[in-house]
Amino acid sequence: MRDLEEIIGEALRAMLPVLINSERGRLHRTVIARLERPLLAGVLAAAGGNQLEAARILGINRNTLRKRLRLLGLAESRLASARRA
Repeated sequence: MRDLEEIIGEALRAMLPVLINSERGRLHRTVIARLERPLLAGVLAAAGGNQLEAARILGINRNTLRKRLRLLGLAESRLASARRA
């Protein structure tokens, strides 16, 4: 089984020429956000929406998690799904 770093590295190598042209000057921020968004969403889902548990799994403070969720636009989608339930 391939490890995560190998999978990410392969994907980045394939996309890097396009990313360098489209994200020049903000490449690091863009790549980190694009990796962080599915990570946080997946861990939050695995924790049943419990932010404290998700923060524990991630090894970060709950307030840090909440800040990152807001910055990445995930806090609003979580609230919208909670309202529908």
